[in-house]
Amino acid sequence: MCCNHRSNMDVVVIETKFMRRPYILAKHTLFKNKFVGWILKKYGGIPVNREQVGAHSIKTALDALKKGERLLLFPEGTRKDISDEENMSLKSGTAMFAIKSQAPIVPMWLIKKPKAFKRNVLLVGEPFHLTEFYGQKLTKENLEKASLLISEKMQSLRDNYLKEQEEKKQRKQNKKSKKQAKTE
Repeated sequence: MCCNHRSNMDVVVIETKFMRRPYILAKHTLFKNKFVGWILKKYGGIPVNREQVGAHSIKTALDALKKGERLLLFPEGTRKDISDEENMSLKSGTAMFAIKSQAPIVPMWLIKKPKAFKRNVLLVGEPFHLTEFYGQKLTKENLEKASLLISEKMQSLRDNYLKEQEEKKQRKQNKKSKKQAKTE
């Protein structure tokens, strides 16, 4: 499962959507706070150092995927502001995990930055595989191509949603205009 990343509350929003808790790759510094670290471990958190990804983090994540468990990744590698969502650049980890484990990727998109007690929309796309990369060497070029595919799937969720919302708004406006024309 991969989703854009807006805030630390993203995990809570995503976890409420699914019945089975996913494992979560989380920034290793979050585990330094005892309370937060305890919660992350309880919710399947796997600490990862973004500068030097350790073999233990990779092995734990791959083992989970190979057992059929879900793994939640934020492929941008850090939280991004809503104003920066057009420039989506993904780290190659999501592609690497999906190719090595041959696990499906479930693209997701959070429309707004999650806030307590505020409604948000989590878009969940159809699972897909990166089959064209199976059996190939994991070169930087292949990982970049695979990451681009993931990015396109995620962004198409957002684009389709925004287009639907705009069409809905337009239909509502047209209805209102017709109603006003009848009363005049």
